[in-house]
Amino acid sequence: MLSRKEKCVMTYLYDTCNGKGAVLISPHEIIEGIMHKYELNNIEIDQILSALAMDEYIELVNSDSKGKLVYCITLKAKGEAYLRDSKNHKKTAVWILTRTILLAVVAFVVGRILAAIFS
Repeated sequence: MLSRKEKCVMTYLYDTCNGKGAVLISPHEIIEGIMHKYELNNIEIDQILSALAMDEYIELVNSDSKGKLVYCITLKAKGEAYLRDSKNHKKTAVWILTRTILLAVVAFVVGRILAAIFS
């Protein structure tokens, strides 16, 4: 299970890599891409990318370009299916919540009916 920050970074990487085999991206670009949601520094970005690579969402290679750190990121099979899995997870959560609410309403109604019958 990914943390919120990891999900945000993975969504950004998925959108960036969509349709491409691999992408070269700097930590600064990732920070700017998710700035509207989280404020991260280079160390946190490095930790998150390492965790995503360990969980086999991405393949990560560190490189230097003009003295600056650049990541070469390729989505693995699990990373390519990330968006679909995310949507399925949300759909399942909504279904469970709806079912729970409906069962609570049915239990309330049955309780009222039984209370009316036996009182």
